[in-house]
Amino acid sequence: MKYCIVILDGAADLPVARLGGRTPLEVARIPNLDRAAQEGLLGRARTVPSRMPPASDVAIMSVIGYDPRKYYTGRGPLEAADMGVELAEDDWAVRCNLVTTDGERLVDFSAGHITTAESELLIEGLNERLGGPDVRFYMGTGYRHLMVFSGSEPLSLTTLPPHDVMGQRLVDILPRGKGSEILIDLMKASTEVLAGHEVNSVRRDLQKNPANMIWLWGEGKRPEMEPFEQKYHCRGAAVSAVNLVRGMARTIGWDVIEVPGITGYTDTDYGAKARYGIDALGSHDLVLVHVEAPDEASHEGDHKAKIHAIEQVDREIVGPVMAVAGSVELRLLAMPDHPTSVEKGRHLRGMVPFVIWGAGVEARSGLSFCEGAAAESKIVQKAGHKLMGTLICGRP
Repeated sequence: MKYCIVILDGAADLPVARLGGRTPLEVARIPNLDRAAQEGLLGRARTVPSRMPPASDVAIMSVIGYDPRKYYTGRGPLEAADMGVELAEDDWAVRCNLVTTDGERLVDFSAGHITTAESELLIEGLNERLGGPDVRFYMGTGYRHLMVFSGSEPLSLTTLPPHDVMGQRLVDILPRGKGSEILIDLMKASTEVLAGHEVNSVRRDLQKNPANMIWLWGEGKRPEMEPFEQKYHCRGAAVSAVNLVRGMARTIGWDVIEVPGITGYTDTDYGAKARYGIDALGSHDLVLVHVEAPDEASHEGDHKAKIHAIEQVDREIVGPVMAVAGSVELRLLAMPDHPTSVEKGRHLRGMVPFVIWGAGVEARSGLSFCEGAAAESKIVQKAGHKLMGTLICGRP
């Protein structure tokens, strides 16, 4: 048996006024997901346990079969795993976004989706000016990077994802708690380093948002996670452009499939993800294909881009994966990891629809793939990490 998981990051939503009170999933033309829902096991799952943040790291950890309450230590160390950054016992890995502020408010969580080439020069400058024995900056992709702080003192912080606090006053959203002054001092110092950098001078000339501050969040220490093959007796692989997902895959012993042309944004090469993912099924028992585009469109408040991204996933990824079932014994799990409101521009708590389709799945819901239809189903998984067992067994 082969298994494929397709994560439509942030695709679930609330009813949108501009869509006549419908959600993007309800509006999108998704014949393949609808067919899977009609013929397969349709239900709802809670991927974010209570009292945990509705973030992709928590939610995706659930989707791949690990209880976040047991294994989650923070986002930073998962991204470090993908970037090849070895964390010592006293190291704290912290997500480092390049962002745009107007001095008072957070204006853009991605600095105009700054390129990796531009970011490399900025990260270089940050290391030269702010780096040292206890502070190191590491390159990621686009606006997403990493800072590692070494210190025996435990941090006990509240930090906020920048994509969830767009437009808010900096004074209200800076890190809080024990050790917060370390992050705040670095964030404030970064404005002096970045303000006059040549990269930002060029971006301003081109009327693009400058990357004039770093945003530190998602701190954590190295996690200890049981290998997936030992836990589920399957050899896994992942296709994703996002360091978080790739790092989580590496942490549990999955292979990461390198795919040219994928970006972690709405301009990603959906077809390439499908081709490389399907090819990886030849040498792996399970392949995860993660698509960030619906979530990015949601954070930008662009409902048309979100609908388009969902339709692209259906046509370019889900369709080709389902076609493989004609020649290979295959089971598919497709779902968002969490809801993301395109009107509010941030992640939400709540259940998400899921569908399991393919070999040995006998349930036939007769319903389409969307939030409302899933709510009609009697199948509810309140502990999202248990869905992996459902996928492998083919029944609730």
